[in-house]
Amino acid sequence: MSTAGLSVSPRKKLNPYVYIVILILFYMCYGNCQYKLNPILTYLMDLMKINTASAGLLTSTVNLLAIFITIPLGVVMNRIGPRKMGFFGMALVLAGSLLGTFFTTSFPLMMVSQLIVGAGGAAISIAAPYVIACLFVPEMRGRANGAYIMAGTLSQLLMYNIVPRIVTKVNVSPAWWLTNVWCVVMLVVWHFTITDEVAPPAGEKGARGPSLGKVLRSLADPRMLRFFIGGTFMMGSAIAVLAMTPSYLIRVKQMNPAAAGGLVSVAALVGAISSLAGGWLSDALKTRKWLFVICFAWMAVSRVMIAYLPSGMLLNVTIWLQGIPSITMGLFYTAGSDVIEKENYAMCCSILSTGTKIGSFFGATLFGIFAATSLGFAGAYMVFAVLSIVPLICMVTLKGLK
Repeated sequence: MSTAGLSVSPRKKLNPYVYIVILILFYMCYGNCQYKLNPILTYLMDLMKINTASAGLLTSTVNLLAIFITIPLGVVMNRIGPRKMGFFGMALVLAGSLLGTFFTTSFPLMMVSQLIVGAGGAAISIAAPYVIACLFVPEMRGRANGAYIMAGTLSQLLMYNIVPRIVTKVNVSPAWWLTNVWCVVMLVVWHFTITDEVAPPAGEKGARGPSLGKVLRSLADPRMLRFFIGGTFMMGSAIAVLAMTPSYLIRVKQMNPAAAGGLVSVAALVGAISSLAGGWLSDALKTRKWLFVICFAWMAVSRVMIAYLPSGMLLNVTIWLQGIPSITMGLFYTAGSDVIEKENYAMCCSILSTGTKIGSFFGATLFGIFAATSLGFAGAYMVFAVLSIVPLICMVTLKGLK
């Protein structure tokens, strides 16, 4: 790949692949802290003496504080730039991980630990896409964002395979030490590679950036609203189906838990491949809109298929291909950099991140509520099939999107 798409000074220029790898590993600091709990949740329940409901709350808490602070962080980043915001975010993730290291048997303190990690993740989630927008010209941003979005899936795969092998039922702290070291290493890497010259603040050199009033007025931009609504409904639908489908397969299709979990986990692998391939495809075809249309249409149709297909290979393939809509997460950030002015792009990232975190927090809960009513699992899938059309409408009607 040529480095011609990078807009950095020759002294600071690195190969594009290097920047992307750095951003992936940087975001994985947060992803690792988020996903390391899941494979050892039964150990934590025994150590903390909590029930399943409390365990579910513990895993979802990482998104709670982030819902409320992501937009304010976007305002701050317009002033201080992504370099300092990245440092701030990583410092919070490290602080949360360190706190958890010494209190793995305390439910209240582990909750606080997850809240701090989530706040740091909110800062990282707006800093990293902004860096990509600074480094890459529009023709390269699709593939860059597609690769970057793989970080979440890579964290999930890594934690599910490493963490169970380094902890015991009575001592889970090695998982926390793993993330502590990872965070420290990436803080050093960030310091030497992501400078203000590489990714400057939103204002011109020497300027303070857009005024607070101008930034806040950007929130009323209809384009921003489309990113917020689209991100919320996309992530809510995706998380709900991935989280609740194992229960559906066990209770309705009479599948054993191991087989159900293994079947759904394939979607994560498909998601990683799709994110990378989708980014390249959007650049090659010079379109974001039609990839949005295809992905969201598939989300709607596939939910109906899961609800009514009999057990068999076609149902299995449909579940595996739930990873395809992962393409849209990178496309959201790329579309934002295409249609939103640079001085407002930090706010776009903040709004989008806030929406996705709201969707992550409420998606599975709402699905569970619907499934517990007379609608049952089939009715819940149908509701989310309809909800999946909302982000499609948002992106199709987004002015300036190609």
